[in-house]
Amino acid sequence: MRYRSFRSSIRYKLSVFLMAAILLPIAASILISYFYTKHSLKDDAIRENSNTVRQGTTSLISQLNGINNVSLHAYSNIRMTSSLYNILIQGRSDFMVENNIYSGLHAIEQSAKDIQQVYLYSDRADQSWLLIDGYLKREPGGEGLSGHFVQPVDKNDPFLEPPHASHNYGMEEFPYSPSNTVLTIHRPVYRAPLKERIGVLSIDFKLDGFRNIMSMLYDKGQEQIYLLDDTGTAIYTSKEEEIGGKPHYAWLQHARYSFAQAGHFEWNEDDGFSGIVVFEKFELMGRIWLVAKQIPYSYLYSNASSVLRINLVVLLTFLLVAIAAALSVSIWVTSPIKRLTESIRRIKLGKLQFGGDLERSDEVGVLGSAIKNMVETIDNLIMRELRLELANKDNQLKALQAQINPHFIFNTLQSIGAVALHNKVPKIYELTSSLGLMMRYNMNTEESVVPLSKEIAHVEAYLELQKQRFKDKLHAVVDLDGDTGLDTQVPKMILQPIVENCFKHGFDSAQQAEISIRAERRDGMLYVTVADNGPGMPPERLHELQRRIARDAPEGTQGNSIGLMNVVSRLRLFFNEEAVVTVGNAKPRGFSVQIGIPLQEGAASDESADCG
Repeated sequence: MRYRSFRSSIRYKLSVFLMAAILLPIAASILISYFYTKHSLKDDAIRENSNTVRQGTTSLISQLNGINNVSLHAYSNIRMTSSLYNILIQGRSDFMVENNIYSGLHAIEQSAKDIQQVYLYSDRADQSWLLIDGYLKREPGGEGLSGHFVQPVDKNDPFLEPPHASHNYGMEEFPYSPSNTVLTIHRPVYRAPLKERIGVLSIDFKLDGFRNIMSMLYDKGQEQIYLLDDTGTAIYTSKEEEIGGKPHYAWLQHARYSFAQAGHFEWNEDDGFSGIVVFEKFELMGRIWLVAKQIPYSYLYSNASSVLRINLVVLLTFLLVAIAAALSVSIWVTSPIKRLTESIRRIKLGKLQFGGDLERSDEVGVLGSAIKNMVETIDNLIMRELRLELANKDNQLKALQAQINPHFIFNTLQSIGAVALHNKVPKIYELTSSLGLMMRYNMNTEESVVPLSKEIAHVEAYLELQKQRFKDKLHAVVDLDGDTGLDTQVPKMILQPIVENCFKHGFDSAQQAEISIRAERRDGMLYVTVADNGPGMPPERLHELQRRIARDAPEGTQGNSIGLMNVVSRLRLFFNEEAVVTVGNAKPRGFSVQIGIPLQEGAASDESADCG
């Protein structure tokens, strides 16, 4: 309840408005800046990485062309008899050509810094030579090619063996350094123009050249890059353990089988990668090569996230400042209003003393002065009207009650009762006693408000007199709930006139008469119902009576319901229009009157004091 009251207060609404006015623009600015930054970063990253991959592709083409050109050294100096080409044509393998072979292989080894070793096999001589670190080894046969050389589709094309661990081509006795991962190009050497193969030149290249080029194309630890051949074999990748293998990542396969020669796409699948892929393809040595770079969103938007975190810190700082400012302003603005509200609440409770801040010269001070003057005026009017209302109500109650007080001589009844006892007629004594009780109750004009129990007792005395008239033809029932408030204060003489109307209009002495008086508590009201089994009331007369009750017709109205209207008037005077009187025909026959009395603590006692 207190929380609802706080939420409906001006202070709460003012605080919320001030914080919203400050924070919403800042939050909107941060969100717009964040999404704009993300979009800009993505566009810039695609553009820059596409250029980087394109430039890297150019360098890789040069690298592969360099490897291919080195393998063409087998055709160098073909007019010289000491060249490797002529030695292979002659099929010589004696010691006389050893120096020439060494010179030729050494020249090839020195032509590129990434070459680890050079192998030469002569088909005609069935002889193999291996040069590594300046040392030359010869051996009959060409077993070293087994499992390492696959004949290309076009015999003029070299075969590029994917990266693998280097070996000594089957020369077991040759001293060999620890193996490295190398890329081998196998170049078949043919006798021109007959296309007769005369030998094979195999060159092992270390991957340093590829590593140097590829390292400039990606951010290590954040991005990944791959160089694949047309079989899907990784010639080089940022993941060293995958070099020479065939990675089966879905995004990489998507790039391989794309119809575009170059481009990019966004990837967000369940293989652990979400981001952008930039790729480019090129054709060389009869193969389609692929360079693909992977850029994760987490790395791409790291700068945007940093900006967002900074903005959030700024937002939180502004939030604290805004809360402090909003609370200060709301307290400063609403404190005098709250004091005015508290003073008005006390006035509502009946304390007509205004304690607002009258020293202020602003609008609140003007409002306080106006309320103070209004309270003083209302206090004067209330006191004057209250005295007038109390005097009028007392006069009205006495006047209404006087209309139905019968003028019997109470002392005469006592004398009649004494004579009846003297003559031994107890029934006459009982009747005069009941009548005497009624007269005493009626003639006590000093008591205008009584407990409901007294009113019930008065009706029971009246019924005793009527039983003498109707004998056994009268059956009366008084039914009270166990929790009925018999101590409830009610105006005097509200039930007897209603019961009297039952005998006056309900039935005659020849009819079997039934009267019931029932009282019950329901929904904070005390309901007393008086019903008879008479003929009831015609619809038009019933409607007229209900209309008169609704508009509270004055007592002087002509008709047979003067007693009932008197009761209605006094009930409404006593309970301030909160009493309810309902009339209607009972079923299957009869007439009923129901009185609803509000059960409010203090109401009866206050009215009793007023009416006294």
